[in-house]
Amino acid sequence: MRRLLTLLLAAAAVLSCLGAAPEPPPLTVMLGDSDTLGRVLTDLSGHTLYRYDPETAAGAVVCLGPCTETRHPLLTEPAAELRLPPGIAGTLGRITRPDGTGDQVTYDGSPLYTYTGDVQPAATEGVTLDWHAVQPKDAAR
Repeated sequence: MRRLLTLLLAAAAVLSCLGAAPEPPPLTVMLGDSDTLGRVLTDLSGHTLYRYDPETAAGAVVCLGPCTETRHPLLTEPAAELRLPPGIAGTLGRITRPDGTGDQVTYDGSPLYTYTGDVQPAATEGVTLDWHAVQPKDAAR
C-alpha cells in the first residue's frame, strides 16, 4: 500500500510539471461596437477609450486638473504587462503622468482616457474636434 501511494504521488508530481502552459496576463483593453463609429477600444468595463489631439502632437500628457474631471486617464500598475485583444495591431505602452496619479496606458503613443458622459458600453458621447474615440487597427492577416 505504501509503495502504491508513493508511485501515485510521484506520478502526480510528474504530471504537475507537464501541466498546461501558464495563463496569459489579462487584457488591458477590449473591443466594443459603437453605434456610430464601429469598433472602438474600450476599458475592461466597456467604456470607450479616447485620445486627445494636443497630446498626440505634443507627445506628452496635457489633460490635467479640471480636464480630468470628465476625462479619466486609463491607469495601470507600473509592472503590469499590457495586452491588446488578439488580432489588433498597434502598441500599448505607458507614460508617467506629471500630476503624480500614476502610469497611464498609451496606444501607439497616445495616452488613453474614458469620458464620464458615456453611460452605455461603447458609447461615443465624448467625441469632439480634439477628442477622438480610438478605433483599432486590424493586424495583417
